[in-house]
Amino acid sequence: MKKPKLALVRGKFLNAYEMQIFEPLVDAYDITAFGSWTSYHNTFAFPVVQLPSPMDLPDFPYKMQVLNRLYTDAHYMYGLEEKLRGFAIVHAAETYYHYTQQALNAKKKGYVKKVVATVLENIPFNNEGIDGRKEFKERFRKEIDHIIALTEGTKSTLLLEGADEKKITVIGHGINTQRFTPAKDWLQKINSKKKNIIILFSGRLEVYKGVFEILYAAKLLIADKDLQNYQMQFVFVGDGSQMQAMLHREKSLGIEKHITHTQVSYDQMPEEYKKADIFVAPSKADRYWQEQYCTALLEAQAAGLPIVTTISGGIPENVGDSAVLVGPGDFYALYLSLKAFIQNKGLREIYAKKARARAEKVHDVEIISEKLAAVYKSL
Repeated sequence: MKKPKLALVRGKFLNAYEMQIFEPLVDAYDITAFGSWTSYHNTFAFPVVQLPSPMDLPDFPYKMQVLNRLYTDAHYMYGLEEKLRGFAIVHAAETYYHYTQQALNAKKKGYVKKVVATVLENIPFNNEGIDGRKEFKERFRKEIDHIIALTEGTKSTLLLEGADEKKITVIGHGINTQRFTPAKDWLQKINSKKKNIIILFSGRLEVYKGVFEILYAAKLLIADKDLQNYQMQFVFVGDGSQMQAMLHREKSLGIEKHITHTQVSYDQMPEEYKKADIFVAPSKADRYWQEQYCTALLEAQAAGLPIVTTISGGIPENVGDSAVLVGPGDFYALYLSLKAFIQNKGLREIYAKKARARAEKVHDVEIISEKLAAVYKSL
């Protein structure tokens, strides 16, 4: 029996973090992913077609502002509609991305049968300030066959904007718990007498990711007399616009010897988690963005790490009761929560076990892919 053809359209944002939830479906579906020429990743368990996009242009001043006004949304893919001929289902993303409109165009022309989209946006009526965006979103609500909302918060955002609740299914992102696993003898490591503690952050080095709150908490922890017998190292894996500002702040705080900055490939990330003792992700919202899910939190859960994160956006739905939650922007609460983990091995073990159990029971890619398959079958 011929397998249904499934197109995964992600343009520039085609990435291994998300695509891992589709890889278990390769036996049931003939999958092709569509990315841009400079997509984040392009090697998966299924083929990739790369098409040119305005998103591929080199950075220049006000790049996104210019491109979004020229194209209404810069996530346009040249030649996409023709490439989608013959697909049973096209799975795109977001209510206003241009390639989602192109998928709807392909459906209108009879090239494809159904269009599904994953939506992450969790701020109602966001991204409507550019001419044509409201029309994109209105058309999306009318013509989309089904919506995968990343969280209940995303679903509520869609409902406030006028989406049909019958078209919405909430399915989170997933993690391959066979790739991201705890370190060997991880519980013994927690309960050992070692006094060197590695606190890990993974992600973009941006203000909204709470990286400066980590530095302030680090200063307080290093200066804390109760912790003078501990050797603490704070590891930042990633890059971003705040790198130089962080280096300057680390020096002004006198903590640069306790900070490590590094960048590794996604294939190397499981080892970074295995080396860590605690994971921290103190995201905070701004006017136009709040954390939608945070893939790094999925990885940390799968690695069995005790986690300190924030009550912001989709984070509470992601971690459930498997992490300590503090207020966004509250560096002092972050410091106190990290201190509790450092001093209390029993507390670390409790949260490490909770994290791994949640990854296996809630976030595993096999579980998420089954939910996606159920949506496809319903169409």
